[in-house]
Amino acid sequence: MTRMSEEPSAIAIPIPGGRIEALLLPGGPGVPLLVLGGVEIGLRLLAGSENAHVRRWERRTARRPVVIMGRPLPDHPADAARMLHPRAAAEAVARGLKALRDVVPPVAVEAESGGGRISLWLTVDHPGLVARLVLSSVASETPPASPMTERMAQWLEFAEQGQWADFFARLAVQLKPAGSVRAEATQVSSGFQPTPSTPERFIGELRATLDPSSFVTDRLGEIAVPTLVLAGGQDQVVPVASTQLVAEHIPGARFEIDPESGHTVRSSFRGYDGLVEAFLAEGDQPA
Repeated sequence: MTRMSEEPSAIAIPIPGGRIEALLLPGGPGVPLLVLGGVEIGLRLLAGSENAHVRRWERRTARRPVVIMGRPLPDHPADAARMLHPRAAAEAVARGLKALRDVVPPVAVEAESGGGRISLWLTVDHPGLVARLVLSSVASETPPASPMTERMAQWLEFAEQGQWADFFARLAVQLKPAGSVRAEATQVSSGFQPTPSTPERFIGELRATLDPSSFVTDRLGEIAVPTLVLAGGQDQVVPVASTQLVAEHIPGARFEIDPESGHTVRSSFRGYDGLVEAFLAEGDQPA
């Protein structure tokens, strides 16, 4: 269905009820890498933002091909809540992977936050597609009456009311390490925040993430692939205890924490890229 081009651009892969976007970056001979971002990926399309993704992930392509996968795009916005459920999104990702000629599973997965929960469902429902997991700031459940649930409920309220300036301002603060002076001082002007192109996907995923049917903790023991779990000690969005719970329930998982990092582990965790590259390289070795 697809072939890599010299200038990577997002492609749309048909799935029941819609499509899912994928951006393929050619790379070295190592095990292919699937990248799944956080819930904010649902705010925009991959198409049109390729350059930002290429800049972020081109380092990984020195050793392996990289596939960045977006969230499902429903044909009808009313289907967003159903199709953006983490388990349904994982099914869409599985279909997308199987449709790519240039990528042969199993793949390694590098996922963060909401993408982490999708990757957990992908691994338990489609174990043959996943060879290795890197999970950052991930929670396998969103307990009722928890601070994490309260934050997501606030985001949902802002989004449903179209208060995007307030949403982005609150998000900018919460992505900073807890208690940092910079976090407390962060101000975001509404004039610099565009209206999201696909807000229904973001809203649908937030709603589904709060639904107990999206919790996957009870199935983590089924995961049998090497797993690296990373957490920021100052994460204001996903508590360290929630991420550590994931590591404790996956047999043999390795858990690493940066006490100074916030939620944006990929950019703020000290030595992140070196740690992840070394872990992924272990999977490239002949059995």
